[in-house]
Amino acid sequence: MALPTAGIKGIPSHYTLKYSQVAIEHQVTRIAGEIEQWCREVSDTGDVLVIPILRGGVYFFADLTRRIGCSVEMAPGRARAYEEGKNASARSEVYISLDGVSVSGRHVLFVDDICDSGRTLDKLVAYTLAQGAETVRSAVLIRRTLSTGGFTPDWVGFEFEGSDWFVGYGMDDRSRYSNLSQIYTIKPGK
Repeated sequence: MALPTAGIKGIPSHYTLKYSQVAIEHQVTRIAGEIEQWCREVSDTGDVLVIPILRGGVYFFADLTRRIGCSVEMAPGRARAYEEGKNASARSEVYISLDGVSVSGRHVLFVDDICDSGRTLDKLVAYTLAQGAETVRSAVLIRRTLSTGGFTPDWVGFEFEGSDWFVGYGMDDRSRYSNLSQIYTIKPGK
């Protein structure tokens, strides 16, 4: 299943293509196959509860879950670690909301677009385990590798070293261009 293409014309000149639509599709398909195996291993207690982290994770989530060959249940969640309308401006807290969905006794998978420091996913996993989840896994399309270590998701599409800001495929540039079908980088300060 090919990913849809965006009809946006005139991509800003300071954007540099990092991950093509073909490369993204390859990683999504690979990760979906690995997650499907895990889902089948734990399916004796019901469907895995898959929680896309809104807003950025929705594109990856949609393409990923359509490639998983077994039933999963979806419950959107919100987590925010950046100030809205700004690039690379971290908040001191992480806001978490699972909209009243019970995770007790469930196998849970968080799906997000990017893992920068991992602070958000680390807090989500800890919160979900404290709420009684049986197991908690995570999948991200991009993991920024840091010299200080940080949280490591269970499934990762791309590893990236550097501080460039990503835009496209759910990631935005000051709330713009998240609907690009490819992923671009913006050098810091742009």
